[in-house]
Amino acid sequence: MKLNSIAYSFALGALILAALTTFARAQSGGQFDLSLSTIDGGGGTSSGGQFALNGTIGQPDAGALTGGSFKLEGGFWSGITVQQTPGAPLLKIKLIGGGMAVISWPASATGFTLEESVSVAQPNSWSATPYSVTDTATEHTVTVSAVGVKCYRLKK
Repeated sequence: MKLNSIAYSFALGALILAALTTFARAQSGGQFDLSLSTIDGGGGTSSGGQFALNGTIGQPDAGALTGGSFKLEGGFWSGITVQQTPGAPLLKIKLIGGGMAVISWPASATGFTLEESVSVAQPNSWSATPYSVTDTATEHTVTVSAVGVKCYRLKK
């Protein structure tokens, strides 16, 4: 009887170890590492070029993940996105609360107009944003509503 109990405990331990090893391998590979994650409901997919990113409604514990020229910050999503235009400076989005966000780009980049669209899939749906541009010492900034779905880009 005692031998069956020992064999059962050994088999259960081996099964748990195998499951943990598989889980650990699924979280990293090559130059990528996702050692901290959560299991949440909801979410969506964002893609462009050869990259696709799947996410959830909120991962405030994920913090910032960086590598090369990429940075991913966890947290609650907004309906505001940016589309990077070739040759244009990098656009940044910062949620400031109260249903508002600030979109910015370097002050050294001149001659660009901020455009907006509710549908990136329709190329003729872009128009100049009605919000005014405020310049700081380092950035052009535009405060926009973060309610609803809207995409922004710079156009020369």
